[in-house]
Amino acid sequence: MTKKTAVVIDDEEDITTYLSSILEASDFDVRTANDARSGETLVRDRPPDIILIDLMMPGRSGVQLFARLRGDPATRDIPLVMVTGIKEEMGIDWGDIVDRYKVRQPDGFVEKPIDPHKLMEVVNDILSGKAERGEVVHG
Repeated sequence: MTKKTAVVIDDEEDITTYLSSILEASDFDVRTANDARSGETLVRDRPPDIILIDLMMPGRSGVQLFARLRGDPATRDIPLVMVTGIKEEMGIDWGDIVDRYKVRQPDGFVEKPIDPHKLMEVVNDILSGKAERGEVVHG
């Protein structure tokens, strides 16, 4: 059986290490990047089964990277989970972002601090098809 692959993009190295360890414990092959540009390169070089992106990063933000990946036919269908310390009810308007960039919203959201069980529940629901296309999974 081929391992599932993931790309984790977060500007905090301890977060990429933590997320990698959770995913690797569930038999994923994980590649990491600590900035949006490097992460985009990883995704384009070898498209993964799923992408996890931190929302807030210096330079190109997670939202900008999300929009670039979702707007490109080569990467738009790769499942994508936003990882954030910003609670959704605190003002991130995904409807506005989706409308502005003309892309569909992320497949899932995981809030920091990250609960390993919730993370894997979100990832597995998305990859198994348990979450229907367009349904956003929260963890």
